[in-house]
Amino acid sequence: MYSMDLTFAVRSFVALFIIVGPFSLVPIFLSLTERFEEKDRKSMINTAVLVATISLVVVTVTGNIIFQFLDINMYSFRIAGGIILLIISIEMLFGRRSRTVSSPGEMAEERDNLAITPMAIPLLTGPGAITTGIVLFESARDIFMQAVVVLSILLVFLISHIILSRSEVVHNVMGHTGTKSATRIMGLMLSAISVQFIIDGIMEASDVLGFP
Repeated sequence: MYSMDLTFAVRSFVALFIIVGPFSLVPIFLSLTERFEEKDRKSMINTAVLVATISLVVVTVTGNIIFQFLDINMYSFRIAGGIILLIISIEMLFGRRSRTVSSPGEMAEERDNLAITPMAIPLLTGPGAITTGIVLFESARDIFMQAVVVLSILLVFLISHIILSRSEVVHNVMGHTGTKSATRIMGLMLSAISVQFIIDGIMEASDVLGFP
C-alpha cells in the first residue's frame, strides 16, 4: 500500500512538472518581461504563479462535479486527456511549443495584464495541466491520495516560481541547447505517461461497459 501511494505521488509530481514545464518557459518569460524593471518582473512572476496555482487547484478539485453536471464519464475524459497529452509530448519531442498552451493572439492581448494572461493562463496553467490535474485527482482512491495531487500541484508551482524568478541565471547556465534537450527529455517522459492514461481509460471503459 505504501509503495503504491509513493508511486502515485511520484507519478503525480512528475506528470504535473513536465506538463507545466518551467524550464521551457524560461525564454518565453524572459521575452515577455524584458522591458520591465527587475522589481516589476518579480512582481509579475509572483502574481502569475499565484493565479496559476489557485486556478489549477480549483479546477482539479471541482472537475468531477463539472463532468457529472455535463454527464461525461471519467474514462472518456481520461482517454481524451491522454490523447491531448500525447500530442503535446510529440510536439515537445520535435521542439515545438504546443498550440494548446499558447498562441500569438493570446500573447498579444492584455499587455497590461501579462502576469495573468498569458503568463499564468495559459502558459503555466493551460489545457494540458488542467487535463493532468483532473485525471490524477479522479485516479486517486481516497482523500489522502487526492491530497497528494493537490500537494504535488503546490510543489510544482513552488519549484516553478524558484526557476522563473531566476530565469536569467537558468537560461545562462542551461543555454539554448540545454533548454532544448531538457524539453525533449520531458516530452519523452510525458509520452509514456499519456499512453498510460489512455490504457487506464480503455480498461476502465471495458469494465464499466462490460467488454470482454
